[in-house]
Amino acid sequence: MRVDVLLEPDQTAAQLTELAQLCERSGIQTMWLQNYVSCRDPFMSLVPAALATSRVGLGVCVISPWEMHPVKMANSVLTLHELSAGRAGLVIGGGGEWPARLGFATPRRVRAVREAIELVHAGCSGKPLSYPGEIWKVWGYKPKFGAPGSVTGAPGAPPLIYAGANQPQMLRATAPAADGVMYSDMPRARVAETVRQTHAALAEKGRSADGYRISNIWAWHVKADRQVALTEARRELLLRGLLDRWYLESFLSPEDCEFVEKHKSAFFKAYRSRDGVIEGVPESLVHTLLDNFTITGTPDELEGRMSELLAFQAAGVHEICFRLHDDPADAIKLIAKHVIPHLPRD
Repeated sequence: MRVDVLLEPDQTAAQLTELAQLCERSGIQTMWLQNYVSCRDPFMSLVPAALATSRVGLGVCVISPWEMHPVKMANSVLTLHELSAGRAGLVIGGGGEWPARLGFATPRRVRAVREAIELVHAGCSGKPLSYPGEIWKVWGYKPKFGAPGSVTGAPGAPPLIYAGANQPQMLRATAPAADGVMYSDMPRARVAETVRQTHAALAEKGRSADGYRISNIWAWHVKADRQVALTEARRELLLRGLLDRWYLESFLSPEDCEFVEKHKSAFFKAYRSRDGVIEGVPESLVHTLLDNFTITGTPDELEGRMSELLAFQAAGVHEICFRLHDDPADAIKLIAKHVIPHLPRD
């Protein structure tokens, strides 16, 4: 199982370059950068890192077709692919915060994401493309950069295009159009079922699962000080699958699912205040959420938690993508020391 990291977009380009170099030294496969409304452009931010490294993959996660037309996505990821000599990746998904923050409606959401992935994937192949989709269209697209066979094409394969998908309808529609799929916060109790659904979606379209990439984003809150780790983990709990019932019901009772739904404002307050205080929610329930959505604790506890990570591999996950928050350099060093040496690799 390969190890990736996903960074918050609060780093400068210079800081990202240093982190990419650290990832390269540490055996991290890909350094992904989050994409939020009020942050630096992720593709531009990764350019200095692309020029300063030679092995680590560099990717953007997640881009929505409502914020950027798929042709512009293709242009951006091909530019990064060219500058990194063939190490770029992109996750395309349903939108995250973007539609709500920009006031966009998202009609035919599943089809729109599928068409975006199809267009970008084909547009990065190096072959001329005309794509008359129902929602997204392009005629005569053939960039002369980045793609294999182009004038300044990157060596080897095209950039990796992932579908950002979790639930059955989106998985079935989008996963077969991509090089891989990236789940987010997929609990151990759901992951085997979701991998089976992914394989079934591929088979339905006549695609082999050989070489197909399955990744899962997993929250990392490991610190030398356990209380610091717990504070960070608690404050970010709201983001774990957005505490959607579909995730919760895989490991909570119906009564506890209902309780979390009724008290979601407490999790939102902890996220906004940054203090990690979740008022009115029993500690036992908070710890159950942390145990099922994160890896939280101290470095000394990691050896006892390896079985949880290996369970993802046993279920069919090829890449574990640790989502980092505060002090990403420290986190990368801990992952390199305590995790990577103990995970089976190809």
